[in-house]
Amino acid sequence: MADVALTFAPAGDVVAVDLWSDAAPDFGGARAVRVEPRRWWLIDAGDTSALADALRDDGSLVALGGGLVRATLTGPGWRALLMVGGVFDAEDPRFGPGDCAATVIRHVPVWIAPVAADCAEVYFAASYAGGLVNLWSAAISRGLA
Repeated sequence: MADVALTFAPAGDVVAVDLWSDAAPDFGGARAVRVEPRRWWLIDAGDTSALADALRDDGSLVALGGGLVRATLTGPGWRALLMVGGVFDAEDPRFGPGDCAATVIRHVPVWIAPVAADCAEVYFAASYAGGLVNLWSAAISRGLA
């Protein structure tokens, strides 16, 4: 029996915030994940007009739109599942909520963002969704996660 469940959905609610300085602004309560030294993703951002006004000449906002898919992995096996075909040590317990790792799984660039001890979100280009669905579904059915 698998100890991880998968759901997939478009990640059209993700907004990239690029900053020209190291100081992070107030993201207004949106869930912010740092994906690069000066790039943040706002998850479920909603209306970002106030943030755009606050940034002015200090950064930019870009809605990532339908180009990304969000896979939500729920259950204690999410870490083991991400090790299948991956090159990142997702099993390290220090990797937790608030962190984000950019890596590859089976040649697919992904961003892994733990949400809770038993849940992580994985973001990747929509064009790779079929391959990752097949990889992870096969791993679960074989009891690898």
